Amino acid sequence: MRLFRKKSPPPLDRRDLLRARPLRNSRLSWEKMDDGEVMISIPRRNTWWVGLMARIFYVPSRRTIVLDKIGSSVWTRCDGEHTVESLISLMREEYKLERKEAEVSTLTYLKQLMEKGLIGFAVPGNRANTKP
Repeated sequence: MRLFRKKSPPPLDRRDLLRARPLRNSRLSWEKMDDGEVMISIPRRNTWWVGLMARIFYVPSRRTIVLDKIGSSVWTRCDGEHTVESLISLMREEYKLERKEAEVSTLTYLKQLMEKGLIGFAVPGNRANTKP
Protein backbone atom coordinates (compact mmCIF):
# COMPACT_ATOMS: atom_id res chain seq x y z
CA MET A 1 0.00 0.00 0.00
CA ARG A 2 1.54 3.36 -1.05
CA LEU A 3 -0.66 5.46 1.17
CA PHE A 4 2.01 6.44 3.70
CA ARG A 5 5.19 6.17 1.66
CA LYS A 6 7.16 9.26 0.88
CA LYS A 7 7.34 9.88 -2.83
CA SER A 8 10.95 9.65 -3.97
CA PRO A 9 12.30 12.07 -6.55
CA PRO A 10 12.91 10.71 -10.04
CA PRO A 11 16.43 9.37 -10.53
CA LEU A 12 18.93 11.58 -12.33
CA ASP A 13 20.76 10.38 -15.36
CA ARG A 14 24.55 10.66 -15.36
CA ARG A 15 24.64 13.82 -17.49
CA ASP A 16 22.23 15.72 -15.20
CA LEU A 17 24.08 14.54 -12.11
CA LEU A 18 27.40 15.85 -13.44
CA ARG A 19 25.78 19.21 -14.29
CA ALA A 20 24.16 19.54 -10.84
CA ARG A 21 25.54 22.16 -8.45
CA PRO A 22 26.03 21.12 -4.82
CA LEU A 23 24.82 23.65 -2.23
CA ARG A 24 25.57 23.76 1.49
CA ASN A 25 22.61 23.61 3.88
CA SER A 26 21.88 27.22 4.84
CA ARG A 27 20.83 26.25 8.40
CA LEU A 28 24.35 25.11 9.20
CA SER A 29 27.18 27.29 10.38
CA TRP A 30 30.76 26.44 9.54
CA GLU A 31 34.23 27.86 9.78
CA LYS A 32 37.59 27.12 8.27
CA MET A 33 40.21 26.54 10.96
CA ASP A 34 43.88 27.55 10.84
CA ASP A 35 45.01 24.12 9.62
CA GLY A 36 42.63 24.29 6.62
CA GLU A 37 40.08 21.86 8.02
CA VAL A 38 36.40 22.82 8.18
CA MET A 39 34.29 22.56 11.34
CA ILE A 40 30.53 22.31 10.73
CA SER A 41 28.04 23.10 13.49
CA ILE A 42 24.68 21.30 13.20
CA PRO A 43 21.73 22.55 15.30
CA ARG A 44 19.67 20.07 17.30
CA ARG A 45 16.29 19.12 15.86
CA ASN A 46 13.36 20.42 17.84
CA THR A 47 11.01 17.46 17.86
CA TRP A 48 8.84 16.36 20.75
CA TRP A 49 10.91 13.28 21.54
CA VAL A 50 14.21 15.24 21.51
CA GLY A 51 12.60 17.75 23.90
CA LEU A 52 11.55 14.89 26.15
CA MET A 53 15.02 13.37 26.07
CA ALA A 54 16.56 16.79 26.80
CA ARG A 55 14.50 16.97 30.01
CA ILE A 56 15.88 13.62 31.17
CA PHE A 57 19.42 13.63 29.72
CA TYR A 58 21.85 16.28 28.61
CA VAL A 59 21.32 16.86 24.89
CA PRO A 60 23.59 19.52 23.39
CA SER A 61 21.98 22.24 21.30
CA ARG A 62 24.56 21.76 18.54
CA ARG A 63 26.70 18.96 17.16
CA THR A 64 30.02 19.57 15.43
CA ILE A 65 31.74 17.70 12.64
CA VAL A 66 35.33 18.32 11.59
CA LEU A 67 36.19 17.48 7.99
CA ASP A 68 39.67 16.39 6.91
CA LYS A 69 41.71 18.24 4.30
CA ILE A 70 40.11 16.57 1.27
CA GLY A 71 36.58 16.79 2.70
CA SER A 72 37.16 20.45 3.52
CA SER A 73 38.30 21.07 -0.03
CA VAL A 74 35.07 19.61 -1.40
CA TRP A 75 32.92 21.38 1.24
CA THR A 76 34.25 24.85 0.46
CA ARG A 77 33.43 24.30 -3.22
CA CYS A 78 29.81 23.29 -2.53
CA ASP A 79 28.72 26.87 -3.11
CA GLY A 80 26.34 26.57 -6.04
CA GLU A 81 28.99 27.89 -8.42
CA HIS A 82 30.83 24.63 -9.05
CA THR A 83 29.23 21.68 -10.81
CA VAL A 84 29.79 18.08 -9.73
CA GLU A 85 31.84 17.61 -12.90
CA SER A 86 34.10 20.55 -12.02
CA LEU A 87 34.57 19.16 -8.49
CA ILE A 88 35.65 15.84 -9.98
CA SER A 89 38.11 17.61 -12.28
CA LEU A 90 39.52 19.69 -9.42
CA MET A 91 39.98 16.59 -7.23
CA ARG A 92 41.61 14.78 -10.12
CA GLU A 93 44.11 17.59 -10.71
CA GLU A 94 44.76 18.40 -7.06
CA TYR A 95 45.37 14.82 -5.90
CA LYS A 96 46.71 13.28 -9.15
CA LEU A 97 43.89 10.73 -9.50
CA GLU A 98 42.60 8.82 -12.51
CA ARG A 99 39.27 10.06 -13.89
CA LYS A 100 37.25 7.05 -12.67
CA GLU A 101 38.89 7.07 -9.24
CA ALA A 102 38.19 10.79 -8.75
CA GLU A 103 34.61 10.39 -9.96
CA VAL A 104 33.76 7.46 -7.70
CA SER A 105 35.31 8.98 -4.56
CA THR A 106 33.81 12.45 -5.13
CA LEU A 107 30.32 11.11 -5.88
CA THR A 108 30.46 8.81 -2.85
CA TYR A 109 31.49 11.68 -0.59
CA LEU A 110 28.82 14.01 -1.97
CA LYS A 111 26.21 11.28 -1.45
CA GLN A 112 27.27 10.92 2.19
CA LEU A 113 26.99 14.68 2.74
CA MET A 114 23.56 14.67 1.11
CA GLU A 115 22.30 11.74 3.21
CA LYS A 116 23.35 13.58 6.38
CA GLY A 117 21.45 16.67 5.22
CA LEU A 118 24.56 18.81 4.93
CA ILE A 119 24.21 19.58 1.22
CA GLY A 120 21.61 19.54 -1.52
CA PHE A 121 21.83 19.75 -5.30
CA ALA A 122 20.57 22.40 -7.69
CA VAL A 123 19.70 20.40 -10.79
CA PRO A 124 19.41 22.27 -14.08
CA GLY A 125 15.91 22.15 -15.53
CA ASN A 126 14.97 20.58 -18.82
CA ARG A 127 15.15 23.47 -21.27
CA ALA A 128 13.20 21.59 -23.94
CA ASN A 129 10.03 21.88 -21.84
CA THR A 130 10.42 25.52 -20.83
CA LYS A 131 8.92 28.42 -22.76
CA PRO A 132 10.97 31.56 -23.50
